[in-house]
Amino acid sequence: MKRRHPNPGFTILELVVVVALLAILLGLAFTRWQGYTAQQRLRYGTARVATDLRQAQERAKSERAAYTVTFTASSSAYVIARSGGGFLENTSLPDGVVATASQVVTFDAFGRPASASTITVQNVAGSGTASVNATGGISYQTP
Repeated sequence: MKRRHPNPGFTILELVVVVALLAILLGLAFTRWQGYTAQQRLRYGTARVATDLRQAQERAKSERAAYTVTFTASSSAYVIARSGGGFLENTSLPDGVVATASQVVTFDAFGRPASASTITVQNVAGSGTASVNATGGISYQTP
């Protein structure tokens, strides 16, 4: 003969164990999510720097005017400007992503860089680089 409990359901101890396991799993998932979003911000920031360098280079060619892209160390803000005025764009990297050094990249009126440059950006997920070679080729690398 089967015995029936007068109040079927879960005990307090069973509920506490389940809630504790859920809290541990959510904590692990949240930590991984933060790492994932930091890495995505770094990738986006690095690609954005390369894209903005290309934009400055193309503007220099099409307008036959020199352009500069100015980065400030430990800052997420940078400036794209036409030499002599006429165009100025203040832009910024994603939250938590900053340039590691102050640098100015200059493109002449034909889109040629004044010198080869490498811009390094970083956050808690690591660092990425956007490079301009001596002939004007632009590339980027992310972790």
